[in-house]
Parts: sequence; structure tokens; C-alpha cells
Amino acid sequence: MTSASRIILCIGMMTLSGLFGLTPAPIDTAHAEWYVAGYGGISAPQSLKNVAMDAYGLTQDRAQFSGAFDNPPSGSVTQSFHTSNINLKQSPLFGGKAGYFFADEGLRWLGVEIEAFTSTPTIKRQTLSTTHDVTFLPNSPDFTAFCTPGVTCQIQRRFNGTLALQENSLQLITLALNVVARYPGEVFQPYVGVGVGGFYFKGSDQFNGRQIVPGLNLQAGVKILVTEEWGFFVEGKYNRATLTNFDPGFGLSAEYSAFNAVAGLAFHF
Repeated sequence: MTSASRIILCIGMMTLSGLFGLTPAPIDTAHAEWYVAGYGGISAPQSLKNVAMDAYGLTQDRAQFSGAFDNPPSGSVTQSFHTSNINLKQSPLFGGKAGYFFADEGLRWLGVEIEAFTSTPTIKRQTLSTTHDVTFLPNSPDFTAFCTPGVTCQIQRRFNGTLALQENSLQLITLALNVVARYPGEVFQPYVGVGVGGFYFKGSDQFNGRQIVPGLNLQAGVKILVTEEWGFFVEGKYNRATLTNFDPGFGLSAEYSAFNAVAGLAFHF
């Protein structure tokens, strides 16, 4: 029923009530409620945290402990290469969603939705502090300078330094499935949602790799219904995902997170 039809029906019922002293019964507005929406806004990614680049560290070991890479090797190397946080740029964010509220089932406050959105959290040009821990275990006791009688010979080293990064493009596409709870008001509808999804990262330049990882999608917002069908909404989102051995050159591993602010238009049917 359109808004105009509802208004005419209400006026007619009020007129009958005045003439015959009747109280009109409330109109049942429960119905299957699907919706689609489009939105845009800004993504403010936090710095990549707990950063490791073990593939890059392994290339440094070839110069420091070349014997471990001979054929046959003179020993074995275990190592870890960690850096300070990596700063990312803010970027525009665009997306769309489609969902369903369980009005027919008597749960107008509960719904599910699927959404997709994209952003470009470019890696800034910067200089990182690095810590490279290496343990070399020789195959023979010839390394007498590092051996103690009765104790396994090993060489342990820690190298502190810096690593210069150029600006690296990074694209993110997210596909998420959310559960949404709302206050089903006639005009104002605050809501919250929680979901999981696949986060597709694609990099170039120094970090030339691509990877799909699971991630978290949290959201909260308010929708303002202009008509029964159309509504305007503003929404805040929080995303989190973990990269592991992202690219072959550096083997980037890190924790990604971002706060996003969007606004959009929804159509209910």
C-alpha cells in the first residue's frame, strides 16, 4: 500500500468513527521486508601492526650465513624479521548491500544482509625500524670459536636496522555476511550489526601479492525513512583481518584494521 493510499484510508476510518462512534482497528503493517542499498564514504585504516617480513629476512641471511645455503649446507638457519608499524593512507570507500528483515516471522527487529565494499589503503612512503634475530646451527664442530664442550654449537645474532619503503598501492575488496538488529521505528531506525567475510587484498610495487583472508565486520548506524520505501542512512564500520606471508619478496604478515564512515540510500520492498 502506498503512502497516499494509507492516508486516504486513515481519513476515511476517522470519518466513520466520528459518525458512528467507532474506534478504528490498527492497520497491520507487518510484511516481508527486503531492501537494497548503496553507499559511499571514507575509510581510515589504522597502521599495520605486528609486522613481520620473514621472506625478506631470509634473503639477508644469505649474505650473513652463506654456508647454510650451500649444497650441501654447512648448517641450518632459523630467523625472524620484525619491523615497526606500517602507516596507511585514508581513502574513499564505496559499497552496496542487500538484506531481509523477518517481519513475516514476527521479528521485525532482526535481519540478515550481504554486502560488498572496496577501498584503497595505500602504504605510505616511510622508513621502518627493523629487528632481525638469527640462529645458525652448524653441522660440524669446526666452528670451535662458538662451541662449548658438551653443548650444541650455535651462533645467535640480532641485527637492528632500518628499511625504506616507497609508496605502495594496496586495494581491498570485502564481501561480508551480517546479522542486523534494529529498532523498527516508523521514521528513525537505529541499528547495529556484526558479520564475517572474505577480505581480498591486492598489492603492487614492493608488496606485489594478493590474498583472501577471513575478517570481522562490525557496524552501527541510523536509518531515516523518508517514505515507506526510501530511507537515508549514516553508518560507522570497523573491520579487522590478518595478512600472512602476503607477497613473495617480503613475506608481509600483519594485522589490518580500519574505521569507516559512510552514508547511503536504501530502498525497501
